[in-house]
Formats: sequence, C-alpha cells, structure tokens
Amino acid sequence: MRSMNRRDFFPALGATALAGIAAAGFAKPETLTAAPTAKPEGKSPIIKARNEYFSARADVERIGDEPAATPGHPHHQDNSERSLAACEAMWAAIAFLAHTPAKNLHDLKAKTEVANLEFPEYCDAFVMEETSDEVQLAISIISDLHRLSATLA
Repeated sequence: MRSMNRRDFFPALGATALAGIAAAGFAKPETLTAAPTAKPEGKSPIIKARNEYFSARADVERIGDEPAATPGHPHHQDNSERSLAACEAMWAAIAFLAHTPAKNLHDLKAKTEVANLEFPEYCDAFVMEETSDEVQLAISIISDLHRLSATLA
C-alpha cells in the first residue's frame, strides 16, 4: 500500500467537500438543522386584531391632538364622534383578543403587546388597587411576557 502525499490528499479532500456541498444543496429543508418557517403576519386573526388595536389607538391619539378636540370648537361634535368610533374599534379588538385563545407564541406575543399597554391604564382609570399583590402579579406577568416575547421575530 502506497502512502498518500499532498498531490493525492488535496484533490481527494476537495472532491469530498464538493460532494458534501452538492448533497446539502439537494437536501429537503426537513433534513437540514433549521427548516425555514413561515411568518404568521397577516394569517392569524389575533395578529390582525393586534394591528387593528394599534391603528385605532393611533387614531384616538391623533384625533385627540386636533384643535377640534377642544370643547367649543365648531367641529368639536364631529371630532367627538370620530374619537368614539376609534375607541369602539379599540374596544372591539380588545374584546376579540380577550376571548380568543393564542395558538402559538406569535399570537401570545401579539396579545401581550396589547395587554402591556391596556391593563395598567385600565387599573388607573378604574382606580383598582394597584398596590395589591393580585394586581401587581398580573402586571408583572404581562410585563414579563412582553419583555421575553420581544425576542420572537
């Protein structure tokens, strides 16, 4: 048996490497270490409701900053009606999120993003005992979920 020298070794190594690259190119995604996954954007009704909530919330803030929001302004009534319609859209999105279970982590992240804003404001508006351990636990859980779900794409 003959010993291998550099002239024999490198072509054999190169052929093996090319064969491995070719095999990886023909492999099905399920056989690779990380198969690509579809993003849930636009497919989940929960994510759609989250997007509607933030759109309506932006409308409420924009309408509230208009000069017509001031009582006594000639267009105050119209401004109030548009503001109420935007609030109702927000409330409808919240009601949908409250009664629809999350099916995956992306849905949970979407619900958490809304709850992280809405629950503390709800506690303030309805003078809930924010210092009570029960309310603090709920706020802490929502905050932790929001923080930890930020790593999801």
